Amino acid sequence: MDDLKIIESCLLGNTQMFSRLIDNYKNMVYNLAYRMSNNPHEAEDISQEVFLRAYQSLARFNPSYKFSTWLYQITLNIIRDKYKKKEIDYVSLDAPTETDDSEFYHQPADLTNNPEQIMAQKEDIQAIQQAVNSLPLKHREVIVLRHLQDLSYIEIANILKIPQGTVKIRLYRAREQLKKILIDII
Repeated sequence: MDDLKIIESCLLGNTQMFSRLIDNYKNMVYNLAYRMSNNPHEAEDISQEVFLRAYQSLARFNPSYKFSTWLYQITLNIIRDKYKKKEIDYVSLDAPTETDDSEFYHQPADLTNNPEQIMAQKEDIQAIQQAVNSLPLKHREVIVLRHLQDLSYIEIANILKIPQGTVKIRLYRAREQLKKILIDII
């Protein structure tokens, strides 16, 4: 059953069908929340809030957009609200990483590397993760959506409700900031 039929069924009173939408999109929402907050507990809270807001606002969903685009918008709005309220902090590049968890960037194992190379790769991944987390929110959003969520410029423009050219400019500026940060770190 496609998303629109599930939504129609929910709006007609079959609220149990909403669990299908949750099952279909829970990983997408959690991954975005985690990549933006870098905190698994915060990501869980954000995810729950996203689906609660989506359920409460289901009647206002515009079927001319993809449901995933709408969920991305809700997720980013909640994250922005938390940043404004200082519930989520920017990560300082001087702060040690709390976790050895490289779940943020998935890399295939390279068995030809020696232990020194493996350790250097881990340190590089952590440096990149910290650099992304230190970016201003509007730059972090486009980096995460483009490079970690693998969305197109058009999809990002729809999610952020900005022109496609603005997406490209923000991506360019975010990449330039990342280069400057990483040159100093790596």
